[in-house]
Amino acid sequence: MKHILGKTFIILLAAATASSTRAAVGSISGPFTHQNIQIFLVHGDTQLEGRHYATLTEAMEKGTVVVKETGNVQELAIENISKKMTVFLNAGDIVKGGRQDRTVRDDLILPPQSGTVALASFCVEHGRWTGRGQENAAAFSANSKVLSSRKTKMAARYGQNQGEVWAGVADQQYKLNENVSRLAGKDVDTRSAASASSLQLTLENKELEAVKKRYLDELEPSLNDKTDVIGFVYAINGEINSAEIYNNKGLFRALWPKLLDAAVTEAITEYRPDRHFQPVHSAELKTFFETALSGSVTERSVSKSIRVRTCASATTVLFETLDLDADAVWIHKSFINKEKETVVVPLDRESRQSPQPGQRSYR
Repeated sequence: MKHILGKTFIILLAAATASSTRAAVGSISGPFTHQNIQIFLVHGDTQLEGRHYATLTEAMEKGTVVVKETGNVQELAIENISKKMTVFLNAGDIVKGGRQDRTVRDDLILPPQSGTVALASFCVEHGRWTGRGQENAAAFSANSKVLSSRKTKMAARYGQNQGEVWAGVADQQYKLNENVSRLAGKDVDTRSAASASSLQLTLENKELEAVKKRYLDELEPSLNDKTDVIGFVYAINGEINSAEIYNNKGLFRALWPKLLDAAVTEAITEYRPDRHFQPVHSAELKTFFETALSGSVTERSVSKSIRVRTCASATTVLFETLDLDADAVWIHKSFINKEKETVVVPLDRESRQSPQPGQRSYR
């Protein structure tokens, strides 16, 4: 692991509001680097340390959260049957099973004995609508992965477009086949024979896991012996990708393995052996956070316990999740650097039909 520790610097995480007397700030350390990914840790104070949030992974392993099929691709039913446990679902969490594997659209907090709650979702498996093998078609068995492609995350949470989610899954599978084969030194098809369109099964691929291990062995220890980390930022191929920040250090640490696994998977997806890039520096990170916080703001209610505030600029989007059971204090901030947009235009008469003038594509 290459660790180039520069000067620690302060970043703005939230502007001061009527309910706070000062802006929320964090400091950055790192980067921790391997191959084409840079990891920066975000350090700071938290406001919700007195609350305990179990992750969806933990709750499903214990059987205290039940996720059921509804027959609607874009809505599942979820219930927390625990008498004491509050459960946090991270946007992008993938639930395995049912009639199709799904991803969770928004962050969600389930209080103890929540009753049945509607869970907005998108399908990350195209075509299947029956039980898979011995799996229960009426319910979901596990959560071990989270979306690991910026294109797919944006399609699900920002664009809220099922077709674009499927396109993102197919695009990632194609790139993973190419890059895992290159890095493993042999031909690899990361798609599963049990369901070729399943993103979950692709992310479980053994050859992919072996390639990821090389990254994870280097990067996972970056959190060791650090007690004030509340999130991280990562850059791939010299471009800032995303940042995930939490107002509860225990929650971040519980989510860290899954979040890092997703970041590494995206780095492998976008690996280019012939591409040379300059590392990201502190000034770029500071600009990224400041730009995201300056975006135009909209809000919407997700559940009785959650409201989501979205700040969108021309180049960034920030999703800020507010815990309404904790005086509407933010619990999670997800900063995403939008992919650079290319507008495709025709240059001769024959190209007028495909693509259409103004059609957008993303690199």
